[in-house]
Amino acid sequence: MDKNFFLHPQDPMQRRYEILRAYFVEELNAEEVANRCDCSIHTVYGLLKQYRKKEEVNFFLPLKQGPKGHRPYVENLKEQAISLRKRNYSIYEIEETLSRNVQRIAPKTIDFILKEDGFSKLFRRTNAERLEALQARREYPEESSIQGFATVPQVSTIYGGTFLFIPLILELELDKLLQGISFYGSKQIPSLNYLLSYLGLKLLGKERLCHIEDFNFDYGIGSFAGLNVLPKCAAITQYSYRNPGSLTVQLVKGFLKILHGRNLVKGNYINLDFHSIPHYGDESQLQNNWIPTRGKSMKSILSFFAQDLETTYLCYANADIEREESSDEVLKFVDFYNSTTGKLPHCLVFDSKLTTYRNMDTLNQKGILFITLRNRGKYIHKKIAKIQEWEKVTIDNLKRKYKNLNAFSELVDLKDYQGKIRQIIVTGTGRELPMVLLTNDKESTIKETITTYTHRWLIELNIGENVDFFNLNALSSPIVVKVNFDIAMTLIANTLYKLLVREIRKFQKSRPKTIFRSFIESRAKIDIEKDLITVKFEKRSFNPLIMDWVRKRQNILVPWMGNRRLRFKF
Repeated sequence: MDKNFFLHPQDPMQRRYEILRAYFVEELNAEEVANRCDCSIHTVYGLLKQYRKKEEVNFFLPLKQGPKGHRPYVENLKEQAISLRKRNYSIYEIEETLSRNVQRIAPKTIDFILKEDGFSKLFRRTNAERLEALQARREYPEESSIQGFATVPQVSTIYGGTFLFIPLILELELDKLLQGISFYGSKQIPSLNYLLSYLGLKLLGKERLCHIEDFNFDYGIGSFAGLNVLPKCAAITQYSYRNPGSLTVQLVKGFLKILHGRNLVKGNYINLDFHSIPHYGDESQLQNNWIPTRGKSMKSILSFFAQDLETTYLCYANADIEREESSDEVLKFVDFYNSTTGKLPHCLVFDSKLTTYRNMDTLNQKGILFITLRNRGKYIHKKIAKIQEWEKVTIDNLKRKYKNLNAFSELVDLKDYQGKIRQIIVTGTGRELPMVLLTNDKESTIKETITTYTHRWLIELNIGENVDFFNLNALSSPIVVKVNFDIAMTLIANTLYKLLVREIRKFQKSRPKTIFRSFIESRAKIDIEKDLITVKFEKRSFNPLIMDWVRKRQNILVPWMGNRRLRFKF
């Protein structure tokens, strides 16, 4: 700021002041004042006339003094802060306690209040004194119940995307399936709400059910299951113990019927595979099974999975398998599939150690095609050396380095297998030893057979997803009934993620972990009214990708929420 601020004022009140000051104090004439202040001489005469008449001229406004003492809300909190200090609360503990239900207050303000009232700095407390203060202000979560649902009109959650699965659950009629099986339930938490709570935790990918204390105060996730809050850790982890294993079989059977009825499982080609789920307990009664990722045998539960090769949906799972009976599991699956869908699978694709040659003969007698690997004998190199006529095969539509292969097809005899079986020897796969395929399909070309088997990696990828996101390897119990139930719920959760992925452009090939991070872990507010539930999503970069899909599914009636309509807003 320089002298021009005073010599050439811009504010009208300042100009009036400078005009009068130059005339009376500096004793300049009217013409000189007009030239200095850049105004007309008539303006100067007018101001002089007004001043000489003693009219009130307010050049300067009086300063307003602020209110004495604390702000009103601080005065209201003063007694509470003093009361908490008398109970040996620190400044930060006082801040946390007061901020729960009232306006936030800064630690500096609390310190000023306490010093003003004569409190000195808090002495260092013993562990016992700290524990006593913490226990005094500890809040316990509410009991979970359907009666507590909708008692709070507006709730929030950081997992608002979980509600996107509700339209899919209703389209598959999973709620009717879960309600139609006589799983355990009570007046406080019916069976459907129990199962939806369990399914909701699976959709969130929690590592262990004993880690769900994070949701004890999350009313949003509780609303997903039609409850105020989710059941506590003990209720969830012990729930499967209340149900016999036959109910889990009914659940998997009903789920397969739903998938088959909606053409999500076609049954033309089905991948089969075993997966060992390790248990790390000290006193485990489980058998030892080979764990490929560990490179050794460990106490584990042997589980069996089936996946439709064309649609990639898992359609069957069983964890109640003894190692001695594992080779017969393929026949049990065939009977299960036939009794559920009313027809036999067309072709099964599996690994060399999944079953025996005798069971392959049984499949052949039933008219079921199969493609499997054969164990390579020690004379395989001599056999390859004698082959003169190799067929050139190029594998298309696969992301693999070695696409140009050499193949030789022949009919051979097998022990415990009636008749001839087709054997295909394949080289050029990038491995030292050749691949030897066995199949009773004598009509398909060599290329078609090899291509079908190379798609078998899809089931390994799908099992890997379940291990990675749904924590299939995190066995917390050696009880087979519990593991079987957990795998069945994993099967359903995996399917819901696949259905959701189909509706999101650019994400059709994404894994559950990516979908969870981009869409499910999304903060939202839920308004619960008498006949309407509105889920309001906060701004996120991926919201436009689901807006169109969501708007086609507005005003959905949700039975377990009192037949309220579900609506999404962004």
